[in-house]
Amino acid sequence: MIKNINVKRILAVFITALSLTACGNGGEQAVTEETTAAEAVTSEEVTAADPYTAMVQRSLVSLGNTHRMKQKLAAMANGEEVTAAFLGGSITEGYTVQPDQCWAKLTYDYFCEKYPSATINYVNAGLSGTPSILGNLRAERDVISKGADIVFIEYAVNDGNDKLYQESYDSLVKTVLEQENEPAVVLLFNRTKEGHTAQDYMKQIGEYYDLPMISTADALTPALEDGTVKWESYYNDSSHPSPDGHKLFEEFIGYYFSELDKAAEDGEYTVPVIGKFGAPYENAVLIEADSEGVIESIGSFDKYASVSGFNKGWAYNGSAQGEPMKFTVTGNSIFLVCKRNNSADMGKIEVYINGTRAKVIDTNDKDGWGDPYAYQVIKWQSVKEMEVEIKIAEGSENKTAEILAIGYSANETLM
Repeated sequence: MIKNINVKRILAVFITALSLTACGNGGEQAVTEETTAAEAVTSEEVTAADPYTAMVQRSLVSLGNTHRMKQKLAAMANGEEVTAAFLGGSITEGYTVQPDQCWAKLTYDYFCEKYPSATINYVNAGLSGTPSILGNLRAERDVISKGADIVFIEYAVNDGNDKLYQESYDSLVKTVLEQENEPAVVLLFNRTKEGHTAQDYMKQIGEYYDLPMISTADALTPALEDGTVKWESYYNDSSHPSPDGHKLFEEFIGYYFSELDKAAEDGEYTVPVIGKFGAPYENAVLIEADSEGVIESIGSFDKYASVSGFNKGWAYNGSAQGEPMKFTVTGNSIFLVCKRNNSADMGKIEVYINGTRAKVIDTNDKDGWGDPYAYQVIKWQSVKEMEVEIKIAEGSENKTAEILAIGYSANETLM
């Protein structure tokens, strides 16, 4: 991990400057025009001559407010217990590489090496194929409940750019920031080979909350365009980094921490009251089969649906009666996390709220591959009591339908 940027090149410039000076009377250096010119070489010019260093430096979008991260690093320096969590999609999970090769584990290793007296816990909450919509729903279960003190969030490749993604990412960031243990949050932005990234609105959110931001997209794009870097040098496919790619991300994160070391600690951090995009799904609640006191009846569903990341769901059991699952919640939104697949064997699910059909979910999805997908059922402008019934749709009685979890939030819309 980078500790000092461009040392060799800066040293070369320094030696060049010395070679252009001479000793005058009394042993004093005689400053010549050549010496002045050499000393005038700026750090920007040095960086320009070193494309790799320039790429590393481009990765740092913002240090953000330094207070929380300085506090967490000080705790580790004092030998305290700190939990580092990483929430995102397959890049965070480390898809196509070994678990100890992914950028999350490499960052954790860096903490352990730099702060050997601390007890540092590692939580990799990356889940392949999932965007911040689902990340927000599982934040409490997979990150917050673990007591995360430092949280890296990575979703720029998995997210789209429409309002639901913007609101979900905003809700996720705000939810983590508002925890009592005051976590330090870092936003990481990636891109695909084709150029897709949701970092534009994510940067707006990062700026709004004054957070540190690291962009592998900003770092790589100019180098890819001018041919300095080949995509295949750092990636196994169109979006997943190779071991060298994960090491590169580690370099970017290391550069952030090296710049943070140089910066002063800001005053106490305050989370804005209103989210950048309203944060309507803040503090979302995830209901699973072992959640107590919520589900009144599971109807024609059994407790055994399971996919990666979700193993406490319900599957339609083929009951001819088609009795609905029933529960009542008070909130402003409801999501159903369902298994989807590109298969005619997958059925449709109907969701009724207070007696009115609110959503038909077709789990036969051309983009599905057996993944968990969060379908938004309803969003209200205010909180209200909702009596919910979920049942298999007519014509799907002989098909498969799996509800992996139910999510809801209870926030008044402030925008």
